[in-house]
Amino acid sequence: MQDTWRKLLAATGRESRTLRREPADIFPHFTVDGRWRLLDVRTASGMTNSHYEHGNWTAGFSIGMLWLDAFRCEDDSRGGRPVAVQEAKRRLAPLAMRAGDHTTHDLGFLFHPSYVLGHLLGWLSLAETEPALRAARQLFLRYNSRMQLLQAFGPVGHPSFAGTSTIDTMMNLPLLFWAGVHGEDPVLADIARCHARTSARLYFRPDGSTYHLLTLDPVSGALLKRGTFQGASDMSCWSRGQAWAVCGFAWAFGMTGERELLEAAEHAVAYFFDHLPADAVAPWDFTADTENPRDASASAAVALGCMFLAESHPDRAAAAIYRAAAGTVLGALAENCLNTGEKRDGVLQHSCYSKPHSAGTDSATAWGDFYFGLALAAATGNIPISTLLPGAGVRHV
Repeated sequence: MQDTWRKLLAATGRESRTLRREPADIFPHFTVDGRWRLLDVRTASGMTNSHYEHGNWTAGFSIGMLWLDAFRCEDDSRGGRPVAVQEAKRRLAPLAMRAGDHTTHDLGFLFHPSYVLGHLLGWLSLAETEPALRAARQLFLRYNSRMQLLQAFGPVGHPSFAGTSTIDTMMNLPLLFWAGVHGEDPVLADIARCHARTSARLYFRPDGSTYHLLTLDPVSGALLKRGTFQGASDMSCWSRGQAWAVCGFAWAFGMTGERELLEAAEHAVAYFFDHLPADAVAPWDFTADTENPRDASASAAVALGCMFLAESHPDRAAAAIYRAAAGTVLGALAENCLNTGEKRDGVLQHSCYSKPHSAGTDSATAWGDFYFGLALAAATGNIPISTLLPGAGVRHV
């Protein structure tokens, strides 16, 4: 595992050098023909009355990779500060303009790997994280008390999108948990807990698979429809959505100690491993009957989720099993998907951005790189998983 960590750091160094050649407001998204598709950080979500289009929701991940690259301790010739940290801070300022984005739930994806992780690792003071605190307050405004969920898409209350919720939002909750601990109203963490508990009740099928998308009545809170935006069909199991459930519920349990969230995480992870191929690289959709590309990023997120379960599970024998599972997945990903050469961009290959939209169906992705790197940092002890659970409460299990 330590050898894989060294290979990862070599890859992050290569990516860091490439990124430094780009303007500070341009960020990697996913690769096309081996080269990053770059997006302007200003790219906000767009919509018509019937269609929602993601904007740049991935800019935070490459900053997170720069924090990991800082472990290489590559010093510059001027002041001895790690070059990666300087580059991360150069990119934080353009990202800050997204703190008030009122069109998306993805503020957690944008601000947790960037500002929050930088703070948790000691590279940023709390004062320097003010944009992340603003983003958390903006995300909090998306909470609908009738649905007891955060609205996923569009401006708050937009008639076409007010009732939307996706499983992805589970991975945006850590921003609220962190902000609730660090100087903001604790109600932000309470809202994250409420969203997680409602999600545990609404997203699962009896076999442990998850739906991707929910539509609710924003006035009454009644559930109207379950379906997908990214999977093969409304009744299929999109693997990255399943991975968001594994990691998101495990992370939420680590922060709250609520048994309902532990049960949700274990329900999701059991299904994931029961359907995972021998090479540990998840298919895009576990139940698709059409062309089914691989999605290594889903497996990376599950490895991180297993590390949270290894840290927080009250049964130490179960915790050891989850730790071993994380190591197995990370080892397989390193063998089958880690980019150790110079001919292609990205760290973790063979991920799938969106099969239904024919986008990045065999690529590196900003989030796949980041969650693989963060899980590996946790598994090797370079970043104790407890670092990602600031102010975790007493576990009531």
